[in-house]
Amino acid sequence: MTTSSEREPLSAIIAETLGSQVITVGEVADRVAQRGFGFIMIVLALPTMIPVLPPGSAAFIGLLYILLAVQMLIGMREPWLPARVRNYRLTSGTMQMLRERGIPLLRRMERLTRQRGQWVPDAITTRAVAVAVLLLGIILLSPIPFFNTIPALTVLILGIGLFNRDTLFLVGGLVVSAVVIGVAVAGADTLITLAERLVRQRR
Repeated sequence: MTTSSEREPLSAIIAETLGSQVITVGEVADRVAQRGFGFIMIVLALPTMIPVLPPGSAAFIGLLYILLAVQMLIGMREPWLPARVRNYRLTSGTMQMLRERGIPLLRRMERLTRQRGQWVPDAITTRAVAVAVLLLGIILLSPIPFFNTIPALTVLILGIGLFNRDTLFLVGGLVVSAVVIGVAVAGADTLITLAERLVRQRR
C-alpha cells in the first residue's frame, strides 16, 4: 500500500515540515518512513555542497554517510541514526538555507525525475548505492582540500533516485560516483607523491 508520504514530492514534504518552529532530524526522517535512506542522503548532501564548510563538518557528514551505507548493505529497511543526531535541532540558518536554496533546487530536479525503470531488484539497487555512498563518505574523510561539493552533489543525485525510485537518476549517480572516486584516488596519489618528495628534500 502506498502511503501519502510516498506520493508526495520531497520538496513538498520538506516545505511542510519547515512550517514548524522546532524541527529535529529524527522528526523529519520519520515523515518518509521506508524512503528515509534516500531522504537522509539528500538532507545531508544539501549543506555539504557549500564549497567551504566549518572545520570538521565534511568529515562528520562523511561518517554519517558511512553509517547509512553499512545499514543499507546489511539490509535494514529504515535508517537508524544515533540519538544525538536524531535529537539535533535544525538551526534557523539551516532552515532558511533549505527554504531559499534547498527546496528550489529540489523542485528543479524533481521536474526531471519520476518513478521508472523498476527492472532491477530493490535489494541490488540499494546495495549498489550503498557501496557508492560508503566510498564517497570515505572521500569526505580524506584531507583532499575543497573536495566536498562534487561528492555531495553525487550523493544528492543518488538520494533523489532512491527516494523517487528513479533508475535513470540512480544509474547516472553511480556513473558520476565512479568518476568522483577515480579523481579522488588520483588526487590522493598525487598528495602522497608530493609528501614523499618533501620528505626526501628535508633529509
